Amino acid sequence: MKGRTVILILLVFFSVLILSFPMRGLISILDDQNSIKTQSIEGFWWKSNLQEVVIGNRQLGDIYINFLPSSLVQGKFEFYTEVSGKEIDLKGYIGTTFLGNVFFREIHFYANPIIQIQSGKPVFQNISNIRADVPYLYFNKDGCLRAKGKGTGEIVDMFGLFSRNLNINIAMKCRAELLELSFESLPQGLLEGEVLIDNNLEFKLEARSKRLSSKIREISKLNFEKDPSLKVSGNLEDLLNNF
Repeated sequence: MKGRTVILILLVFFSVLILSFPMRGLISILDDQNSIKTQSIEGFWWKSNLQEVVIGNRQLGDIYINFLPSSLVQGKFEFYTEVSGKEIDLKGYIGTTFLGNVFFREIHFYANPIIQIQSGKPVFQNISNIRADVPYLYFNKDGCLRAKGKGTGEIVDMFGLFSRNLNINIAMKCRAELLELSFESLPQGLLEGEVLIDNNLEFKLEARSKRLSSKIREISKLNFEKDPSLKVSGNLEDLLNNF
């Protein structure tokens, strides 16, 4: 009986210790580079409010996190998450399965980047706004497992190629182990392309324009077998910094 009592006391002790572990302490452990700044943190790791969160140079706003104990029965750790700020609004479920697969589901996302000023001049941003709904996105260390999503956005015409900003439709899916984001302008034909993202967050972007191809053919008198395309590659973090 004494042995069982000791085990029971230890279980209760560790349970209380885990449940009472503050979110502030968890962030301190995870953020070893001190890149996360907040005005205040309230609550524990399983339910908390973070006020005026800044990651790097990007201001996110307020974050609310609530762990769902029922998700354990389904073999996963799942949190309902809300992010509300001047540039971004996000609601949905984020978590990981017992097998190590990270997932996002029922995500509703809206971003409206604020024009940043440097040396008294506005810094150009490629995307003026984007809105997306993601029913599900699953991935692991090897890459994309399954994904479904769609959205809309507006691309700023920095070179005056289209005489106006472009509205685009966006679709998301897995292409083998890569995450594919395809986009197409409204009206069609002005711009289309794909962004492929691997498990290291390296991306390859290819964009095509039938309108520009027609102008190039007209000026150069060349007859292309395929429409010319613009190809860009890099890291996803750099791409997001230009939004």
